[in-house]
Amino acid sequence: MIPEPDFTPTVPGLIARFAARHGEAEALVRDGRRVSFADLDRQSAAVARALVERGAGKGSRIAILAPPSPEFVVAVLAAMRIGAVAGPLSTLYQAPELAWVLANAEFDQLIVADAFLNHDYLARLEEALPGLADCEDGPLHLAAAPRLRHIHVIGTGTRRWSRPFDALLAGSEVVDEAMLRAVEALVTPADPACIIHTSGSTANPKGVIHGHGPLVRHSWQMGMGFTPFGPGDRVIVTRAMFWVAGFVATLFYSLNNGACLITTSDGSPANVRRLIEEEGGNALAGDSGWFDVLREAEEMKAAGLDVVRLNMDTAGIAHGGRYLSDHLAQRIGAPVHYPNARFARTFGMTETLGGHSSARFDELLPEDRPSWQGRAVPGVELKIVDPETRRPLPPGEVGELLVRGYCLMQGLNGRERHDVFDAEGFYPTGDLCRLDAEGYLKFEARLGEMIKVHGANVAPLEVELAMTGLMGIEKAGVVGVPQGGDTLLAAAVLMAPGRALDEAAVIAELKRRLSSFKVPKRILALDEATLPATGSGKVKKAELTELMIGLLNNHI
Repeated sequence: MIPEPDFTPTVPGLIARFAARHGEAEALVRDGRRVSFADLDRQSAAVARALVERGAGKGSRIAILAPPSPEFVVAVLAAMRIGAVAGPLSTLYQAPELAWVLANAEFDQLIVADAFLNHDYLARLEEALPGLADCEDGPLHLAAAPRLRHIHVIGTGTRRWSRPFDALLAGSEVVDEAMLRAVEALVTPADPACIIHTSGSTANPKGVIHGHGPLVRHSWQMGMGFTPFGPGDRVIVTRAMFWVAGFVATLFYSLNNGACLITTSDGSPANVRRLIEEEGGNALAGDSGWFDVLREAEEMKAAGLDVVRLNMDTAGIAHGGRYLSDHLAQRIGAPVHYPNARFARTFGMTETLGGHSSARFDELLPEDRPSWQGRAVPGVELKIVDPETRRPLPPGEVGELLVRGYCLMQGLNGRERHDVFDAEGFYPTGDLCRLDAEGYLKFEARLGEMIKVHGANVAPLEVELAMTGLMGIEKAGVVGVPQGGDTLLAAAVLMAPGRALDEAAVIAELKRRLSSFKVPKRILALDEATLPATGSGKVKKAELTELMIGLLNNHI
């Protein structure tokens, strides 16, 4: 059964609901700047009116390239409330990637931060779009991005071709509130709401198009029933919001459940402790390894703070045997540390708005299914087929996972429907999985990713799960390195700030947890600049394999 929220499942409907329900409660905090739910309504309405005055409306495509800030959220909501398609762009895009996405997704307008971390986006745009540097303010006409007409800049940086985002925040004297309401009334659940680009690890990014109805229904169901957060929770988040885990499973979940997001680019224990003390942070959302690293950190222990996992994506902060969040204390009770393997690993993809399989925050996996992915959420169907014959397989057999349901994308940008879905409307995921008789799903590997070691198959994910959070390891990538006619299992790891890799100790501990043939023979620590990863943080296995071959051959 498709879940239905208690309001019209469009972004205008969601905005009206959260503004009425949560009002002046804080919705987002970053670097001391804060906006309430009512602010998001007021500011996105002003920007929406200004965008309409500048020619935007249903069918327009508006790209947003900015860190997870109040301006980013306001811009996204403004675009969606007038029926335009919002396109969050990776803040990691270099000039060629940026040029490709702006042209191929046919964006009409771009809202961009002037800079973030060490990125100068105005200079990068001039590099990406030949002729832009010579343009004046006004409609742009560039061969490199034929549909792009206006660029609005967040921050103090300016160019002759840019307009300040603050001018959008000022609203419009031409488009009044009554006209905005009339425009919003034309937005339906069937209309496209966003285009999210996949990370493009092996090819150009795919533009995944989702509708208002699926986006709002899925974030409502998952935000209200599958995550533990709600009003009063102040959730510290390091996730970027240009990919699906940050955009849907963080931002839109919180817009539904009323939690406040405290966003930061610094997930170090010292900074997390500071945000707990200064901003009232009382919970976490992010990657599972981060929780384990924080829990072991001296900075947290010295303050008597405990990190208690609530599921594989969320954790509560406790002190003195009680959650700092009154909401979590009432909803869950006393903090309890369950083994990580008892939590379902929410499983999904950009094409399904994130998790299509999971478990509720108050549900543990059966003991005989450790580290499985949970079951299909209501409204989703799963099927396992033979990758070659496409024949459906019985429960328990490994094959390719197909998915169909309410949160599945409308389609891929520029691709016809029959090139994307099968005749029954299922989407082939490219994931090798098994589905048991009770509906529990277990991911094995991506098609073609299984590693054969001494004649036995190794699923990289199983090894990576065992390594993540172990002895300061924040992220792990496991690959097979050709060696002497066989395959050497090797791993690259990203260590938590201030932690050093003890290769021998990690290997010894892994031998206690895994069969011997699954334990990497070599483990190397890399930094974020060296570990090849996509814009969404996924390790690029092909590039990592080549890198590890070189490093191991040089005995590093």
